[in-house]
Amino acid sequence: MANYPALPDERNDTKSKGDGQYFFKMFRFMKPYMIPYSLGMFAYSSQGFAFPLIVALFASNIMAAILALDTSAVMMSGVVLIAMVVGMMCVLAVGVYTYIICEVKAIRDLKLHLFRSFINNSLESASSKHSGEGIAAINTDANTAEQVFGNPLSVFLSCVITIIGSSITVFAIDWRLGLSAIGVGLLSFIVQHRFTAPLAKVGKEQLDVNAASVKAVSNMFSGAMAIRAFNMQHKALLTLDEETKKLKSLDFKRAFITMWQNLFTTVQGWLTLVVVFALGGWLVATGQLEFPMLIMAPILCMGIAQSFSRIGTAYANLQPPIAASKRVFAILEAGNRKPETREGLADKKANGYKIDINNMSFSYLGAESEALKKISFEVKENEMVALVGESGSGKSTFLRAVIGMYERDNLGISLGGLRYNDSTTKGWRKNFAYVDQSCKLFDMSIKENIAMGAGGEASDETVINAAKKSAAHEFIEGLEGGYDAPCGEKGGTLSGGQRQRIAIARALTKAAPVLVFDEATSALDRDSERYIMDTIHFLRKDHTILITTHNLENIVSADKIVVMDDGHVAEVGTHAELILKKGIYHRLYNQQAE
Repeated sequence: MANYPALPDERNDTKSKGDGQYFFKMFRFMKPYMIPYSLGMFAYSSQGFAFPLIVALFASNIMAAILALDTSAVMMSGVVLIAMVVGMMCVLAVGVYTYIICEVKAIRDLKLHLFRSFINNSLESASSKHSGEGIAAINTDANTAEQVFGNPLSVFLSCVITIIGSSITVFAIDWRLGLSAIGVGLLSFIVQHRFTAPLAKVGKEQLDVNAASVKAVSNMFSGAMAIRAFNMQHKALLTLDEETKKLKSLDFKRAFITMWQNLFTTVQGWLTLVVVFALGGWLVATGQLEFPMLIMAPILCMGIAQSFSRIGTAYANLQPPIAASKRVFAILEAGNRKPETREGLADKKANGYKIDINNMSFSYLGAESEALKKISFEVKENEMVALVGESGSGKSTFLRAVIGMYERDNLGISLGGLRYNDSTTKGWRKNFAYVDQSCKLFDMSIKENIAMGAGGEASDETVINAAKKSAAHEFIEGLEGGYDAPCGEKGGTLSGGQRQRIAIARALTKAAPVLVFDEATSALDRDSERYIMDTIHFLRKDHTILITTHNLENIVSADKIVVMDDGHVAEVGTHAELILKKGIYHRLYNQQAE
């Protein structure tokens, strides 16, 4: 199993304000690699100042040598230039390699945390999000957030280093040239700032529209059957086309703003040269500046002015990564739940695996009314208890709460004397094997799907025995490839009944004392359903069983039948007792018999 790194410390998050906090949060993933990353980033960013400085020094020296008619000095200047350029290229190569490696490692950790958060996230939170959002978060958002560590930051740092280094150098040449360069640069910064906000806004909108496009594509794949059955191909294409047009419009908008920004940057560059050469020429003409310095100063002044201009662009380019980081952390923080450090029910308690439900109430997040209302009853060890009721009465919600799918305090459930809230989620769930009516299968072989019930470690014998008990062995043997035959995405290569029998086999490979069946036979034909129910009844001697079923004939021999109505327990008893009461169960049973 993958060894996931610990989630970065979130204790000081409340001190951060605004979206900018996500910029600093991202660097928590860089913390293990901060020293090499910082050195590499500094080496890479400093080239924005170092190369112009080398060229400026070379130009100044070569001009001085030419004026002095010193050919040896000219040659020496060329040799020194080549040596310095080669040295800087080596430093740059090492720096780029180092910081990119650290960047890749940090993003790897980020994506591992995203996967872990999806897995650890509560069922409610996971179900409330479209699958397309998750795909967009792991692919588009995580890759966009990666830029927090990359080019926009390196450009920003390069500009800062260039402004500081070049300003010091130019001021050393002549303070008036330094002031002129900074003046033009500040003017450029002010104008560039007018482009920054629109570019940042467009970048954020592009992320939102891209996520919507991924949703539309995901809907087209997941709803392929419904789209064709209801002739909705045109509607699906229109939805995707609408999002594509929005993205295209935003691309044009960004290109238009960038065009004017680049135009101004070009004008500003020439303006800097004109100002510096004019001032420098006057200083040379009046004898206040040596001529070689007139060659050196404009190169550095151009770097200062352009760096002021590029800072605004770098800031704008940082906004989409920051927005993507915000979306990423929304998922990370949703999955950052209580740590699963204890083993839960490590040993069987004195009273076995008796389930006690004591005054359980439950409501979904954001719901105004309760889905479950003060439910109380017990399930003895090796007892089969059936839950019945009309659709929407709370049966499935109750079963999911029992197996630990909802994170709530004081749910009022205990198993074998251990309260749910005194156990970890992982420790609690290992005691339950669950089969629902959706019978989700994965795009792998039948054998691998069944073995997943035992964490993927089940032997061939265990897999085959489970398949026989679930009435799946015969049809599996008839498939091309047998147990190695692929199930396809969502079990698409199999019929509904076949998928359900494999799902039941998967549950049987789990060494769990409590078996939970939520309409587990709903897609089976009569013969297969009868076979499965015989298997379930046979398993009663070694397991505690909770079951809901559409066919009340299947549960007439249950040790206890709990009748639910509008989220509360309306009746409890055996089949014979409830028939005599002539209440809800009596009505439902007679309706089905008719």
